[in-house]
Amino acid sequence: MSLSRRRVLAALALVPLAACAGPTATPAPAAAPATRSAGTAPASPAASEVTVFVPGAMAAHAKGLAAAFDVGGAHTVVEVGHTPIQREQLAKGATPDVWVAANPADMTSAAEAGLVVADRVQQLARTKLVVVVAPGNPAGIAGIEDLAKPGVTVLLGAETLPIWKVTERGFTKVEAAHPGFTAAVTANTVSREMGVQPIVTKVTKGEADAGVVFVTDVPADAEIVQVPDAFNAELPLSIAPVTAGKNPAGAAAFIAFMTAGEGREILTEAGYLPPAA
Repeated sequence: MSLSRRRVLAALALVPLAACAGPTATPAPAAAPATRSAGTAPASPAASEVTVFVPGAMAAHAKGLAAAFDVGGAHTVVEVGHTPIQREQLAKGATPDVWVAANPADMTSAAEAGLVVADRVQQLARTKLVVVVAPGNPAGIAGIEDLAKPGVTVLLGAETLPIWKVTERGFTKVEAAHPGFTAAVTANTVSREMGVQPIVTKVTKGEADAGVVFVTDVPADAEIVQVPDAFNAELPLSIAPVTAGKNPAGAAAFIAFMTAGEGREILTEAGYLPPAA
């Protein structure tokens, strides 16, 4: 049975992000021997701790994904960060088991450097742009081109983040149809935020008229203006096991869960598009 969006959001609200633990192990009796007997099977690596680096673009759904995976007995530790910074952390010796990247170039360079298993890199999902507007839409935003109207206050992502790189591609399309659009929006921009969630939070509180974010980061009760395909751009998310990861079996299980199991259902319910054909 397909998961409902309500169930996904409930999971997101209830599960801690930093360490989404499975069932607590029962301590062994004091008299139990310290070593495993020959007839006792070892614990499955896939059912032990799995550490996953995920991008800010997936922060809103990381908790629900980890909780669903942990039902099988795993203990998933999710670390959310900016993809370029996580790439640097891998180069400096960080050893998560799985990396989900929001920048194909960073994943490619990591594969070339041997930081992830190159022949197991695959596209996980895609997301696209939407305009989130303040409650009641006081600026009367009817389309992305209205972000250029005089007096509109706009929030955009910082220039180093994937959200801006995707936004910039979308703006290039709008500029071709409406010359001067980019300069006008730049003049209307009151802040560059270090992440999508700060944009969503501030706009939904009425601190700005509008912001450009990923559709998968907007809560169900927020007011949005869709961006037509002609002006939209997509962010592909990729996934791979980390070469130096401590739990390769757990990494394989988590990746299978994300690409073909219940994780895929959660992503679809959250609005993610499937990998490009």
